[in-house]
Amino acid sequence: MHNLLKTVAGTVADTGQTPSAETWFAGGERVGYDPRSRVVASDDAALRVFLRWEGDPADAVCFLPGFPDGSFGWAKVRPHMPEAEAMPKLFLDYLGMGDSDKPKDYEYSTAERADLVEAIWRYLSVQSTTLVAFDFSSLVVLELLQRRLERAERGKTPSRPDIRGVFIFNGGLFTDGHTHPWYTTPMLRRLPDRARRSVGRPFALFKRMPGVRKMWSKSYHVTDAELRELHSVMDRHDGLFYLAAAAGFVADHKAQGDRLDFGRIYRGYRDQFPFLVGGSDEDPFEHRQVDLARERLGKFGLRIERLPGGHLTTNEHPKALAALIANFEEGLRHRRPARSFAEKLS
Repeated sequence: MHNLLKTVAGTVADTGQTPSAETWFAGGERVGYDPRSRVVASDDAALRVFLRWEGDPADAVCFLPGFPDGSFGWAKVRPHMPEAEAMPKLFLDYLGMGDSDKPKDYEYSTAERADLVEAIWRYLSVQSTTLVAFDFSSLVVLELLQRRLERAERGKTPSRPDIRGVFIFNGGLFTDGHTHPWYTTPMLRRLPDRARRSVGRPFALFKRMPGVRKMWSKSYHVTDAELRELHSVMDRHDGLFYLAAAAGFVADHKAQGDRLDFGRIYRGYRDQFPFLVGGSDEDPFEHRQVDLARERLGKFGLRIERLPGGHLTTNEHPKALAALIANFEEGLRHRRPARSFAEKLS
């Protein structure tokens, strides 16, 4: 899998340039959002969320953000991906992340992130998509897929968009597979509200936080410039508090263990579209997930891949990750369409 780049070398646009955070956000827009799951055009909307898309969003690959860098985490990967004509793309920031608004008094959860994704799909009239999830967006994917199973069980019309495939990297899959060190998200979620407002400030304190450098492998020499840009992205719209406010996603997963069980969801969909799950060799947060996936689902045909590096594969090995995604999406476009829910239920 480490040589996948060679298989798609003719299709990627390798500009060799990584946009700054300002350039990345300038390439998208902030649209109005109503927490009742509607994207609204009104200039006086209570909240605004960041969207960036390339090509026709009707068939775009949906790149869901990782924690804590949001959509900007894909900035290093994007230059190595096929251009929009070959692969339309949609990027977004959840509330609390990147260039989206970061309300202090808000119930941040997996469910509200899934609500936002569904609202964006409706807003852009997305008809078909491949879900590409990094880090905690794996749980958003599980929520989205579980909702569709539940709607089908109630006899409701299958939801749009059609899903072509699901790609998850360095994300949580099984409740017993999370391995977050105690001084990272477990500690952050226990911070009192008063302390959350100042977490990560100033920058000198942020870069010394033990969990920050843990995101990279031991051999990767992260620079102060990289750390400063990450800090600025997280602090955009006064958002550093989100480090603690969103740190309960593992507890959220465990509270819904039966409902958001990857094994059951995978078996429910594996005849409809392909899945690929992957992990980095030195990921300290979810390193058991890939092993559990192979042990529990390898015999059912689940595709599993590994890449070198630490948790932030998007930062350390963007070219290899881009190749893996492009290869997966290319395979989907040559695949015979699977039977839909409606066809299976008829």
